[in-house]
Amino acid sequence: MRITTQMLNESARQAGLPINRSTLLDYIKNDGATNPLLEAMNRNKENVANTAKKSNYEKLDKEADQLTQSAQALLQNGENSLFEQAKASGDNQKVYDSIENLFENYNSTLKALGTTSNTMNDFYRQMLLEAPAETKESLAGVGITFAKDGTATVDMEKVKAADFTTLEGLFGKDSDFVNKVEFLSTRISDNAEANVESLSSAYNAGGNLYSAMNSSKYDFWG
Repeated sequence: MRITTQMLNESARQAGLPINRSTLLDYIKNDGATNPLLEAMNRNKENVANTAKKSNYEKLDKEADQLTQSAQALLQNGENSLFEQAKASGDNQKVYDSIENLFENYNSTLKALGTTSNTMNDFYRQMLLEAPAETKESLAGVGITFAKDGTATVDMEKVKAADFTTLEGLFGKDSDFVNKVEFLSTRISDNAEANVESLSSAYNAGGNLYSAMNSSKYDFWG
């Protein structure tokens, strides 16, 4: 992109800096020297990038937390178990809704991991993709299938037609798949939260540095 003196002055105005009457040629000639305006522009770019990353991690934290909750709802034991409550009442709807909710959150978390790609998130995404590996055939038998990108599709008519004991084995407290999902989603959420805190600290540090420079700008230019 071609940078003009007008663009530099506009950036200065947006950054709260006084307009410097130097020309673009002056900036180029002064390339080796410290330039507060260019430093502010670079800092603003970095802050914008950090803000976007932070937003993505906040979304990932939220999605992973919801996945944890939906997994834990199915893993409840004893009198709080959705499966035991369904057996007692004869109404299976809460179980069906929880299964559907689990896979909605599973897909959302996979998508969010894809927008926050780094070493740890790539690892967690791969582990999440592999979570249903050992039960894919059984899951397909009750209407849950997986696309090439790993996202799940739920045929609720097949889920409702499935044997209830089979559903409990696949999604209840002893479920290999749901326990893996609960374990992974908790760690995904923790990692995302740590990244949010880290980026917030970086942003605040940049903001404080900028404020210090901004407060003394008239001393700099006289």
